[in-house]
Amino acid sequence: MGTSTSSRGANDRSPLVPPWADVDGAGPGPEPDEQRFRSFRTHLGKFVGSGDGDQLRKALRSYASSSTGGSTVGPRRFGAVAQSGAAMFGALNDLRTGSLNAPANLRALAGRPTREVIDALVDAFVPENGDADRIRAALNDALSECLEGVEEFDFSSITDEALVNLMVTYVSLSVFQAIVLDSDRAFGKGATPTAVENAEQQLMELVKVVSEKHLAPLLAGNVGAISPAQMQTAQIAAIREVWKEWEGYE
Repeated sequence: MGTSTSSRGANDRSPLVPPWADVDGAGPGPEPDEQRFRSFRTHLGKFVGSGDGDQLRKALRSYASSSTGGSTVGPRRFGAVAQSGAAMFGALNDLRTGSLNAPANLRALAGRPTREVIDALVDAFVPENGDADRIRAALNDALSECLEGVEEFDFSSITDEALVNLMVTYVSLSVFQAIVLDSDRAFGKGATPTAVENAEQQLMELVKVVSEKHLAPLLAGNVGAISPAQMQTAQIAAIREVWKEWEGYE
């Protein structure tokens, strides 16, 4: 789940916001603190080794407040992620309404096997930058999860609820993936593969709960009227609220 991408996480010298993620042009953020990942990785390792939820909360508090620069800076690290998610959302919105704004190659996929459609959508929205691997993994996993059991794809069957679920899943997977990639050797603290798998599942469940809590309300109402630009903004705004919640963990 968390190890499906070949991208590596950040280190203490990495900018808080790398150039390709700086979509708002606000720069790389302040100089990172020395050993900014130490507390996060220590508590996460203890959680993986023991299953202690208090250690997970401490890990997420450290991740939000120290490792990533706080709620003002940390969510900006997901700029490129949000761009790709917004582009996918906009295309699916156009495809389900039959809009000619949707790329012709994607419109031609109507009725094709769902796996073929997923592969084409992922290829269409993965950028050529330092987040390409993690965006590819998140897009693929989100689409695969939300379209599970659908054999032949009918764009007109995509409902508002399905689009919201897709975006919540994509954001959740993107945040979960970032945490795992930045964890270094913390997940090696599990005594058995089953313990590691259980820790990943608990982390993913928590991430999805808080992501849905903060993103779904921003998308309530007429989802079809939300523009890609608004969707990009909504994703970052939701992640910012997730960071604020984690910063408040005791």
